[in-house]
Amino acid sequence: MGPTPPSSAGALVLDANVVIAISSKETGRDALATTEITNYVNSGYRLYSPGVIVAETLYVLCRKKTNGSLSLSDYATAIATFERVMASVMPPPDGDISLIQRAEQIGSGYGCSRSADGIYIALAEQLTATGPTELFTFDRGCANQAAANAPRVTVKVLR
Repeated sequence: MGPTPPSSAGALVLDANVVIAISSKETGRDALATTEITNYVNSGYRLYSPGVIVAETLYVLCRKKTNGSLSLSDYATAIATFERVMASVMPPPDGDISLIQRAEQIGSGYGCSRSADGIYIALAEQLTATGPTELFTFDRGCANQAAANAPRVTVKVLR
């Protein structure tokens, strides 16, 4: 059985750094990401992300609380916002397990710090087989990794 079609309009894969920006209200990034995502959703795109987004986002939000860039109150708000955002994000149609081998191939040669990027890229590649798909990120390195290893994947680096 192949992947379930994302929607007639397409799919938008959200990198953790985009969700972190929205959740923690990062100056400049929050409004940009929210506006871009809203435009895609209003055009009928569905939002997707692999399960690793939860661990990555919780870790970064915790670090922001620990280093003082988020107060306890702002941290609580960020967690609530994260939960609200994720309520509209779909998991990989064939589950995270379907991404493991391809993510490892995509990440080969990039070192451990880029291993999670391979999962997002593998998901975008999988969804591309069913219709228009874009991967949203603030990370230029992720775009470079996709271009080198998954050229069918369209990566939009938010600026």
